[in-house]
Amino acid sequence: MEKKIDLHTHCYESTGDAGPSESTVKYIIDHIKSRGLHGIAVTDHDNPDYGFRVKEAVDRYYPGEVIIIPGQETRIQRQHVVELYLTDDLVFKFCAHPLFGKSFEEFIEKEGGNIHGIEIKNGAWQLNETKVKNIAAKYDLLMLENSDAHSINEIGLHYNSIEMEKLYARCNGNGKYRL
Repeated sequence: MEKKIDLHTHCYESTGDAGPSESTVKYIIDHIKSRGLHGIAVTDHDNPDYGFRVKEAVDRYYPGEVIIIPGQETRIQRQHVVELYLTDDLVFKFCAHPLFGKSFEEFIEKEGGNIHGIEIKNGAWQLNETKVKNIAAKYDLLMLENSDAHSINEIGLHYNSIEMEKLYARCNGNGKYRL
């Protein structure tokens, strides 16, 4: 079954709550639900710990209410890549707001086999959809729409309607969704 999920959000940067506290998690959940989403990926810059703490708090205080996928936005070469940490030690990686040019071409040639998706829409960046579609076709990348939310109110401005199994299948072809 398809789930509505924003796979690129920055919740620590949005809240500043390093805990996160139960009230912060409730605030995040309420906003996810108000947007009609099933969940989000928490992908703060260069640090996956916050995403794991949010998932742990949701599982403890509000089990089953929303899907939380821990992750991070990092750089590989000069490109921003979001890594989503799925169960079974699988990592789904996608190009976040791809920056086209010579460095992107070098990056995708080198890393293309390790990248599973690419953003075609991003709430914070204007992207060249024609170039994204061409790259996605050439490297068989899943095209994604995400908010890149740097505030809680931006979560869900763009999101994906996707079967979670498709993320797993892109990683290794036999993962099962168990978040």
